[in-house]
Amino acid sequence: MKKLALLAALFSSSVAMADINEIENDQTHDVDCAKDPNVNLVGNGTKVTLNGVCKSVNISGNDSTVTGSVIKVQISGNKNTLTLEATDSVLVSGNNNTISYKATVTKTKKKTGVLNSGKGNKIGKAK
Repeated sequence: MKKLALLAALFSSSVAMADINEIENDQTHDVDCAKDPNVNLVGNGTKVTLNGVCKSVNISGNDSTVTGSVIKVQISGNKNTLTLEATDSVLVSGNNNTISYKATVTKTKKKTGVLNSGKGNKIGKAK
């Protein structure tokens, strides 16, 4: 039984994925979403390029820029700009954010779900 538990612990740690957690200001990141599927931005003025499709991007900082594809976006910060190739879900409680997207990540999903409780946000499909 101990061998099985040890093997399970070793296997799970070897395939565990990391996350990007940025609390500093004015940082730039190229994110490999296969290795770092979750991106959390607390700092201000961060620039992030997502390579592949990330699981989630959470922004509580301000004035950040994100490009790429992500399944779920949550923004509580202000004045952030996201130019996305694809996303399935956008939740915004911050103000004066701009989020554009071209498609959904999940091909069977007909449209991106949007919940906007903030003020002055511009959210929509890119033309």
